[in-house]
Amino acid sequence: MIHRRSSSVLKYFKVGEVIFTEGEPGNWAYIIEAGKVEITVEIGGKPVPLQVLTPGDILGETAFVKQAPRTASARAIEDTVCLAISSAQLSERLQASDPVIQLLITTMLHRIQTLSQATVSFYQNSLQASAPLPPAAAISHETHGVLDKIRLEAELRTALTQRQLQSYYQPLVDIDTQAILGFEALIRWHSPTRGSVPSAQFTSLAEETSLIIPIGTWALEQACRDLARLQTGYHQRRLFMSINVAPKQLAKNSFIEHLLRITQAWGLTSEQIKLEVTERVFLEDPVALDMLKRCRSDGFHISLDDFGTGFSSLSYLTQFEVDSFKIDRTFVKEIMTNPRTQVLLEAMLHMAHGLGIPTLVEGIETVEQLVVLQQLGCDIGQGYLFGHPLPFEEAYQLLHS
Repeated sequence: MIHRRSSSVLKYFKVGEVIFTEGEPGNWAYIIEAGKVEITVEIGGKPVPLQVLTPGDILGETAFVKQAPRTASARAIEDTVCLAISSAQLSERLQASDPVIQLLITTMLHRIQTLSQATVSFYQNSLQASAPLPPAAAISHETHGVLDKIRLEAELRTALTQRQLQSYYQPLVDIDTQAILGFEALIRWHSPTRGSVPSAQFTSLAEETSLIIPIGTWALEQACRDLARLQTGYHQRRLFMSINVAPKQLAKNSFIEHLLRITQAWGLTSEQIKLEVTERVFLEDPVALDMLKRCRSDGFHISLDDFGTGFSSLSYLTQFEVDSFKIDRTFVKEIMTNPRTQVLLEAMLHMAHGLGIPTLVEGIETVEQLVVLQQLGCDIGQGYLFGHPLPFEEAYQLLHS
């Protein structure tokens, strides 16, 4: 018996139910999660079985990729659950792939189709009804990893439409007084099937695809709205919000107009929004870099994230000005045990001060780390010592307590 899980990307088929039929458009492919599926072709007006597929197998992918009519039919021979994959999900990855890879895939699909036709001919001329069906190919460990990535992407698309994503806010404090200066906007995803999904896992997946565009837009709108709400009744200082943006977001011509529209709608100034970027923005797309310059000219602050962990930051700093450095947590983690780490951290802070650029250090967890960073001249601190990432209500209470 199959237990239904809450997910719009899972499709349930009863015994005997048709999944797709020969000749219809190939708009969807499927990964079998549970059950069995029989693949058939019509010969002389009668269905002839070709293969039985089991959990982990993919079906419908040939017509799906070639955007051609189905060359076979699929029917559940047990109660079956399939993960549905839309044509948009896969075609995006194919279009973004290297032309050589695209050529290899096209050639492979042509050979598969030729083999399929030969198989049909074989069945038509010589296969007896009692002959056993050929088994599906074994699923390798690497294939399991790829299939789970496809599942995760499909579930992430559903998470966005079903409002499973949540905004959390971690305080950013003055390193000397520990007064809250602002917050970093973070995204959390609690999946109904996977539980809490690590943010690094799903954000990196979103950045591989166009999913980062709607997710980033949603996060930007949420962060601006909540910053305005946090500021309400708080008169000690003007708060700011740090928001992570990806190169693909910045490559959109409408990014700056949308950003200006949101901030104006919530009564925020451009100086209250800090756009956090990694050095990849300097490497991947000159259009994104131009957009970053436009944002800065309109008063939005640009913060270079994960500073000290890349390879090209220093050379790009000679061509593009940023408003702050965010030094990676790896330097803080070893600051009390590795003298070389402290020397490197001190050098980065000294360079930033020489350029007149404020510094933020993340990953501060102990008082001992805080004392060292105060002595080294860090400006802003972030870490569990000051507060964990919090949902809006708790962040509001922390600020106003």
